[in-house]
Amino acid sequence: MADYTITGAVAGVPAGVKAQVVEVVLDFSSTSLTTSDSVEAIELPANSLVIMAGLEVLTLASTGSPVLDLGDDADDDIFAAAVAGHTALASGTTSVGKFYTAADTIDLIANTATFDGKVRVYAVVAELGTAETAAAFA
Repeated sequence: MADYTITGAVAGVPAGVKAQVVEVVLDFSSTSLTTSDSVEAIELPANSLVIMAGLEVLTLASTGSPVLDLGDDADDDIFAAAVAGHTALASGTTSVGKFYTAADTIDLIANTATFDGKVRVYAVVAELGTAETAAAFA
């Protein structure tokens, strides 16, 4: 088995970019989120790694039984599925990470009924940018 040493980097690996928490509070008390509506809650630039994402219901829906999902263009519930927006203050999250080579959005979707409450959508994101020159090794 070969043993390689990275040269030109402190502690063997470059420090790299730092992950950040991105969040937004969405208040639907004046404009309801109706069935099958979606809100592009968080914008993701190309070459971003979403480490995790989720949603928290801050104010319950006043009527009906809305169910909320959190996803993206490819999978509408990759980050949270079937979060009740009407029975108790709820939250949904997943530890599923996803790398985005192209710009995209994290979307909040109402599935079963109109939602007129308030939610917080959040994500831990590392913007990786463009690939740098490869590290030299010997």
